[in-house]
Amino acid sequence: MRRVSIIIPFFNPGPVLEESIRSAIAQTGVDCEIIAVDDGSTDASLAIARRYQSDIRVLTGPNHGVSAARNRGIRETAGDWIVFLDADDLLTAGTLQKRFDALASVAADVVVCDWQEFVVREGTETDTKMRTADMDALAADAEIACATSFWATTAALMYRRELVEKIGGLRNDLPVIQDARFLFDAAHQGARFVHSPHVGARYRVMPESLSRRDPARFWRDCLLNGQQIEVLWRARAPLTSKQRMALCDIYNGVAHGLFRAGDPAFRRALIALRAADLPISRRNRILELMSAVAGQPKAVRLAELWTRQRRTLRRLDRSRLSLQERRTS
Repeated sequence: MRRVSIIIPFFNPGPVLEESIRSAIAQTGVDCEIIAVDDGSTDASLAIARRYQSDIRVLTGPNHGVSAARNRGIRETAGDWIVFLDADDLLTAGTLQKRFDALASVAADVVVCDWQEFVVREGTETDTKMRTADMDALAADAEIACATSFWATTAALMYRRELVEKIGGLRNDLPVIQDARFLFDAAHQGARFVHSPHVGARYRVMPESLSRRDPARFWRDCLLNGQQIEVLWRARAPLTSKQRMALCDIYNGVAHGLFRAGDPAFRRALIALRAADLPISRRNRILELMSAVAGQPKAVRLAELWTRQRRTLRRLDRSRLSLQERRTS
């Protein structure tokens, strides 16, 4: 029987950690090893994890970030396949067996299943969106897809160990988007993907996630990621038209995000576009001009005011159309 290693990194997740651990322990039909890696928690999380030491291994250490915790888990496990389970997410019953079933007739390095988003407010759990990975985009060009639009939550993915070791683990220099970058690195290494059509994970939507708390940090990560991807692509061969379009989308999206976050790195994204001889979007050209004339802080306020006005006008237009339809009906 093939063995899967479930790696649960955690840093102060609180009581939700217990649900995550239980969802891993409950897996049946596969040979599992479960390792929980404490990344220097200061709350009661470590004590919660240790309640389950008869079923899991618990490692402790100082706070070095989620990538370092996952990489430690990789080194300390021996399964043929690896699942990264975030401490606030869940595996659904029987999902690992279903993922192995998807491998019965297909040679693949990454198994992707569907996932259910949910939120918890005032103690009440509510399901929101059910997500399905865009396997067509992967089939068309896995690298381009993973560099731009393709994403799946970590618990919905199962990686072959040989691939993980070939990649060299997760990156410590991209703390906000390391999971998305790991997917790209898998594609860059020629990984074969297969879809297991079932809801195999439950993804807790956190309103206080780092990308929401600190959007500038998120967009700076995206900029560095894009620059690193460009270097990888150029080292292999001249950029293709698809790669140029992907980098254009990445850098223009990052530039706009950094501008709205009020981060001066907005200009670094524009420099990256010009250095790669890529077109700057009309929106970003306008924002650059506004920043040059009025300064970025004032330009951000003007852009926000303009956006609010446009939304108000669109609402008014919809109201007029609705009123006209009622009058003519």
